[in-house]
Amino acid sequence: MNETGRRLWGIPIVAESNLRDAAFDQGYRIGPEQAAGWVFFRSATAAGEIALAAVAAVGPYFLSVQHAGAAREMIGRGFDQATPCAKGHAAAFMFADLEQLYAGVSQVYRLSMSLPTLPLERFQQETAGLGATEAETITRVRIGQNIFRDALMGYWNGACPLTGITDRELLRASHIIPWAECSSDAQRLDVHNGLLLSSLWDAAFDAGLISFGDDGKPIASPALSDIAAEELSLSTAPPLSLTPAHRENLAWHRLRRWRTD
Repeated sequence: MNETGRRLWGIPIVAESNLRDAAFDQGYRIGPEQAAGWVFFRSATAAGEIALAAVAAVGPYFLSVQHAGAAREMIGRGFDQATPCAKGHAAAFMFADLEQLYAGVSQVYRLSMSLPTLPLERFQQETAGLGATEAETITRVRIGQNIFRDALMGYWNGACPLTGITDRELLRASHIIPWAECSSDAQRLDVHNGLLLSSLWDAAFDAGLISFGDDGKPIASPALSDIAAEELSLSTAPPLSLTPAHRENLAWHRLRRWRTD
């Protein structure tokens, strides 16, 4: 067993209390259960269990993630990986202190709530009794868009990744492939088919005045005015953190919605 693996045997009592608080405060309130040096927790709402461990009361701390999608996103966002992970889990991560551990557990919870298939399952449950009348169709769309917005708020940590704006009233759930042009409800509710953008960025994106490349950097349409580009701070906007699914959907947007005139 490697160095990290040896550390996981025997969790100090104070550290165990810290681990329990980190899990409970972030929504993982079923547990704890201990095995092989890990303390396991589950949530009544988020998919997949987590496991926590510590070397000492002051850290470092370890987080093991069962949800494969959440684990991939954590790796893509640059969280420090550790080995080994708990049995049956997808990946483990190391944190220097308790504050970082709290942030890591919170991130996993939000990802587990926003990634497929939970938004789709919630949509199916909430629309199960609706028929095909015009009024019911409108209601179905409204429910779906609200669920999609909630999922994007969780995925992007409640902030526009380009501006840092967190005011809910100024944030828009922007479909990459529009709702009406999606091939299925699964695609409509997939967080990888959306961006959480401030209102001005959303308007520009929806109008095809900007799109994003595979590197996450914004691409201005020739139709975008200089004053609009300045107001968007286009030249200094940070690149988006994209998954392969985002890139695939954005390729559609560049082909079908981005204006070349």
